[in-house]
Formats: sequence, structure tokens, C-alpha cells
Amino acid sequence: MQVCGWGPMCPGLSEAPELYSRGFLTIEQIAMLPPPAVMNYIFLLLCLCGLVGNGLVLWFFGFSIKRNPFSIYFLHLAGADVGYLFSKAVFSILNTGGFLGTFADYIRSVCRVLGLCMFLTGVSLLPAVSTERCASVIFPAWYWRRRPKRLSAVVCALLWVLSLLVTCLHNYFCVFLGRGAPGAACRHMDIFLGILLFLLCCPLMVLPCLALILHVECRARRRQRSAKLNHVILAMVSVFLVSSIYLGIDWFLFWVFQIPAPFPEYVTDLCICINSSAKPIVYFLAGRDKSQRLWEPLRVVFQRALRDGAELGEAGGSTPNTVTMEMQCPPGNAS
Repeated sequence: MQVCGWGPMCPGLSEAPELYSRGFLTIEQIAMLPPPAVMNYIFLLLCLCGLVGNGLVLWFFGFSIKRNPFSIYFLHLAGADVGYLFSKAVFSILNTGGFLGTFADYIRSVCRVLGLCMFLTGVSLLPAVSTERCASVIFPAWYWRRRPKRLSAVVCALLWVLSLLVTCLHNYFCVFLGRGAPGAACRHMDIFLGILLFLLCCPLMVLPCLALILHVECRARRRQRSAKLNHVILAMVSVFLVSSIYLGIDWFLFWVFQIPAPFPEYVTDLCICINSSAKPIVYFLAGRDKSQRLWEPLRVVFQRALRDGAELGEAGGSTPNTVTMEMQCPPGNAS
């Protein structure tokens, strides 16, 4: 059974191996073009570190830290990253141990489907959180007075459903209808995924960040300090853009110029794993207090990373900062 990734169409086994799909590979390609053995150990180590870091984020943001609208996005981002890293870790374990057979192939197929769904969810959450943060900073009084109470939770739920739907459609067209040799429907689905990721999600996460940067620069001229939450969102988007550049080049070269990417497939997988593992480090670096010489509890560091500015105080006079108020509520009362 062939499981094409979202990249070039999967050719027959007799064709050039470099034209195989990229990303989520076929069983045949894994057997023909395995990555260097050391890469499986690197993937496994990176995934385990990422699982520990994102597990801590899930624990603190979900049960320990007072929730606010943006911590909910970060909580779902950590969940998507845990799902992707887990699927990649299982994949690496199967490759490292040399497991073969029908059951091992089935587990690999499940890992590919799970990994694609988690990756799509994580990518779609970045435009949502950056857009909402941009609106809360540039139009604070309007945003906090008209914002639905459970907007973050509803948006996250919708993005999970849409990602699952897209993954199911891709699996249907490229696996069930493409047994033996994927057809035009699978190729069109691969094109759609590339457009969704690089021509829709990327601009939707970059444009709000540019507006946020311009707003922060204007504030800096008045000697007003930028919120740590801005740094967190800008850093996460930057890490994603840098780590996905190889994936974008791969998709662009093939579908525009019909040229296979000049680098091995496992480079793109490595970049995606780094992106999924880097977010806890971003929270830690943004939330740590440089003036504190002693080790601080992670709960304090992560909560400081969610620190909002005083935008509402500037725009609305005596209007309280909604994020600060929500952080003072018990975790179960915020959506």
C-alpha cells in the first residue's frame, strides 16, 4: 500500500527514486532509500526532548497556571506538537529496530496519518493566535469589550476539526483511491495542501506579526516596554518560518518547475521536529527573569511568558487589562 505525502506524486517503483513523495513517505521508498542510521537516533532523541518539554507545557498551562485566552492557544499547540513528536518517535523506533511485517507497516501508516493531522493543526493555530494578539494590541478597547468569552476554545476546536477533515480527505484520495498508483485526485490534494500551508497560513501569520512589530516600534519611541507575550508569538512564528523553508522549497520546486528538491527528505522532517520541540524553549527564554540568579520554578517562568502589556490602560484610560484579570481566575473558569 502506498501512502503519498503532500509533495510530488508517487511514481512507479521503476522510476527515479528522487521523484518519490516527500514528507510522509511510502513504505517502498523507506525500504529503498532509508536515511542514515544515525538520523533515526537523532530523531528519537529530539522527539523525546520535545515530548518532555511539551508535556511540561501541557501540565502547567492546563492545570497549574491561571488560564487566559492566549494560554489556551499555547495549550492546543503543545497538544498538536506532542501528537506529531509521538508519531515521529514511534516511526523512528520502528526504523531503528528494523521492524518489518504487516503490523509494522500498519503502525507506520497510522503514524503518517496522525503526524499529518497534528502538523496541520499546529500550523493552523499559529495564524489564529497571531491574528488575535494583533487585534488585542492594536484595537484593545474594541477587542476586549466585544470578544466572545469562549472565542479561543471555539477557534481551537474548529481548527482541530478542519485539520482532521483535510487529513481524512488526503488519506481517502491518496490511499484508498490511489492503491498501486495515486492518480490526479491525489496530486490535486497535494497541491491543495501546499496552497493551504504556504499561500494561506503563512501570510495569515506573517501579516499580523508585521503589524504587531510596527505597533511595538511606535510604542518603543515613547519608551514603553513591549509585552513578553508579543515576543513569544513573534518567536514562534519566526521559528516556524525558518524551519519550514526546506519544506516550502520542496513543494515550490516540484509544482512550479517539476524539479526534485536538492536535499534529502529527512532534512525537512528534522526541521519540523525542531519546530515542534522549540516552543517550550521559547516560553522559557521569554519568561525567565535575567535579574534572578537562583533557579525559578517553571510555573513562574511560563506564567511570566504570558504577561500582557498595558495596552488597555493606554487605549481605554481606566479600562482594566482583561488578560491580567483572567489570569487571576481559577483555571477552570476560563475557556
